[in-house]
Amino acid sequence: MTRPLISAGFLPLPVWLIFVTVAGFMTPGYSAIESHASVMTLGEGWSLWITNSAAIISGAALIVFGVGTWGASGRIVSGGAFCWIIFGISMIANGIWPMGSPMHGLYAIGIINILGPALTLLECDREALRKRMIGFTVFCSLMGVLYLWVILVGLDPEGYTGLTQRIFGSINFLWPLVFAYQSMKKDTAFAKV
Repeated sequence: MTRPLISAGFLPLPVWLIFVTVAGFMTPGYSAIESHASVMTLGEGWSLWITNSAAIISGAALIVFGVGTWGASGRIVSGGAFCWIIFGISMIANGIWPMGSPMHGLYAIGIINILGPALTLLECDREALRKRMIGFTVFCSLMGVLYLWVILVGLDPEGYTGLTQRIFGSINFLWPLVFAYQSMKKDTAFAKV
């Protein structure tokens, strides 16, 4: 039952990257290197529709992924699943409200995504999956904290904020994809679910 839900982890990275790249080409004067993807939520027409779709589809996939990891954990309450679900909701909010609105990202609640990989792996009861994912999980978690720190102290380089968002956002979205792939292997926690 949970296997198809966990496979939703394959979607956020390619959907987000492909959609915002296409929208960026359609937005006059937009630079993916210089500006965050959210800047395009201030536009209009097809680029706005595509950018909003990227956030909503990615967010919905993260919610489904979170529900899948929750079911697979066998726990009544799953901290890791909670993180992915809340992050998914905040991504959907990015696609509903434009940049500048406090509802864009739901007052930055998406920051919880930093805990998602570590808590999900901690709640996984299969040693083989944990061993394959631990190094990558540490890397993703540290990169999430690094990016937050860079933004908070004002070290995000001027003229490159779009590039840093795409690099660190891709690392963040890559974790569910790798976890979904690893969890499909026969010797892992969720192969028989």
